[in-house]
Amino acid sequence: MRVRCYIFHKLTSISISLVLVLALSSCASESAPTSLKANIILLDISGSSTDSKGTYNDQDHSPSSLSERRSQLEEAFRNAVVSETAVYFGFVRTGYGVTDISTLVSPSLILDINNVLSTDILNEKLMKETSDGISQAWQDAIKQEREKPDSCSTEPIVKIITNASNAAVSDENTRRIATKLCSSARNGIYQFDQLKGDPGDIGSDIQAAVDRSLQKLASDERRLFNSDGKQVVLIPTLILVSDLIQVTNGVSKTNEVSATTDPKQACDLAKQESKNFISPLTGSTSLISDGFAGTIKEVNQSDRDKLRKYWECWFATRNIDDINVGAKGIDLGAL
Repeated sequence: MRVRCYIFHKLTSISISLVLVLALSSCASESAPTSLKANIILLDISGSSTDSKGTYNDQDHSPSSLSERRSQLEEAFRNAVVSETAVYFGFVRTGYGVTDISTLVSPSLILDINNVLSTDILNEKLMKETSDGISQAWQDAIKQEREKPDSCSTEPIVKIITNASNAAVSDENTRRIATKLCSSARNGIYQFDQLKGDPGDIGSDIQAAVDRSLQKLASDERRLFNSDGKQVVLIPTLILVSDLIQVTNGVSKTNEVSATTDPKQACDLAKQESKNFISPLTGSTSLISDGFAGTIKEVNQSDRDKLRKYWECWFATRNIDDINVGAKGIDLGAL
């Protein structure tokens, strides 16, 4: 996002002015992003993916407790602006129709910040200070919402950005960014508060949650353009907190897979089930699954091998090829 531009030749004052205009224009053009990272966090609280089967306890700080998961989610959320990463969140529910993927930090917000920095700020030092100020404003917005829901006020956010930029960012742009920061902070804290409550339609239709996520990303991506008017593509990482034990409409996917003779046949089953699927995203997606080892008490080793192969092949039909299927306890905030 930051590009250094230097003028080395000794020129006349007129030539210098002309070259500076062209150089600064070139800097803005070169810094306009054509891709953005996006993390989609899917949380399955229907079974052994979390401690005590999804019971929230403020005192339980084990790696997979809901209280710790909330802390990890908030850490990822807080880091989103400085790392320039869009963040989505959703619970794994009973099916596609009831699955809601919430946008916590939108890619359009990240792009908007980039565009404002590249158009309103022409000094590299001030650009960094303004960027740091926006990150500070983001933390302030989150703090306001944590202390009292729906309390985020744009005025202190505007003041932080204005001071950091020495008023170089226009008032219109400052207020637009401040409004988006408050809106994102409000939505994020609301979603995390659901971990303490009892969200409806909680289930284990992992496939529906993954497909709904891909559809959401594809929909957002179609509307993303940088300051040069070029299409911006999303580079997604799917973070799936689940034991990968799926039960849909009373049918256990584990039982279906265990009926196959070997991992190859389990893979063939996944491909057959997805023969008519067309991925809405053209690029590939990475996946980190946290919780597969939680099935050890429910599935014997032979069935575990077949189940792992089934999911690897099923994910591949969704262009999810970079797969890390691991045990419980991954720190979501450090990813």
